[in-house]
Amino acid sequence: MARKQTQTATARKLNFEVVPKSEVLPLREAAPQSQRILSLSYDRSLARTREMLFLGAGFQVTTYMNTALAIQACQRESFDLIVVGHSIPLNERRSLLKEVRELCGTPILAMLRHGEAPLHGADYLFDASQNPAHLLEMVIHILGRPKQA
Repeated sequence: MARKQTQTATARKLNFEVVPKSEVLPLREAAPQSQRILSLSYDRSLARTREMLFLGAGFQVTTYMNTALAIQACQRESFDLIVVGHSIPLNERRSLLKEVRELCGTPILAMLRHGEAPLHGADYLFDASQNPAHLLEMVIHILGRPKQA
């Protein structure tokens, strides 16, 4: 308990947030020169599936299950594409797209529930009811084939 309080106090002093491990998925990287994708989802299994799909194709993937942390990452790191999952409630996705658009010029691919209206602010839209292989095809179309080490 004392260790956690010390970590939290140190985090406040250094002006960053201590985040429970359950809210951040570990960074997994592919080839060092490959394109970087920030993936955001509120559903752990969908996030993992997307992560494995992109990693398998050779992309670097950073996955978040917290919009505030994803926005912070977008501010301090450079990504080639941001993928916003359909598990995030519609109003949150709208706010997120607006905020990310104001902060950085990174292209945004927004995933939509079947029949959902297009989201303003997204550069690309993907119907999440489609086969995940089609999502990968779309990402490759946007970013090109990953560079191999």
